[in-house]
Amino acid sequence: MEATSGDNETINLTIITFQSTLPHRGALALTILLILNLYFAGMSSITVTSRIGFAMARDGIFPFSNYLRWIFEPTKTPLANVVFVCIIDSLLLLLQLVSTTAFVAIIAITTLGFQISYFMPIFFRCTIARDTFQLGGFNLGRFSIPIAIISSIWLFITSIFMCFPTEYPVTKDNMNYTIVIISGIALIAVIYWLVSARHRFVGPKRIDMDPTSLPVELSTNGNEKTTAAPETPASMVTRL
Repeated sequence: MEATSGDNETINLTIITFQSTLPHRGALALTILLILNLYFAGMSSITVTSRIGFAMARDGIFPFSNYLRWIFEPTKTPLANVVFVCIIDSLLLLLQLVSTTAFVAIIAITTLGFQISYFMPIFFRCTIARDTFQLGGFNLGRFSIPIAIISSIWLFITSIFMCFPTEYPVTKDNMNYTIVIISGIALIAVIYWLVSARHRFVGPKRIDMDPTSLPVELSTNGNEKTTAAPETPASMVTRL
């Protein structure tokens, strides 16, 4: 492995597969399986990210939300957001041609970014929104708050460890820049909110996809209440 990679830290998986697997037909099959795995994983990631981006554009978060929430009528898909996500992904991949350290630092924030996105609503659910949070049809009842507290503690502690360097001695090339990038993104988000977003973003738009039904929700005191399905604003989605 060392002779192949020239570095104990970097191993070319494909070459190692061919060196370790005989006959080579088996190595070729494993390599094809790996390529297919990466391809479908990429497709699922683009699908998820584009739908999240569409939901954010639908709620008016982005500066050009009117364009990003455009729906391609024949397939009923958020085509504009799919293209947008593909462009951003391509630009991020091109970054490694300029600086591998910067590229690794950016992709390293994915897990921590997910953890923070989970932590914030769960934490606020069991603190400042404890008495005002509107329960949905499926909820954990009296166990909601204890589980939310445990989840918040777990996410907070594990997020701290994700900011530690992964190698020693620490150099400028192997330094974990996750906290720097997360802080930069948070700063940009705060500035964007104060300057622009707070004037048009009022929160997620909750839509009942079946307007004929009246969902039964639970209030914070445990009593059932029936709420009428909200109407979908015509300006929310731009169609072809």
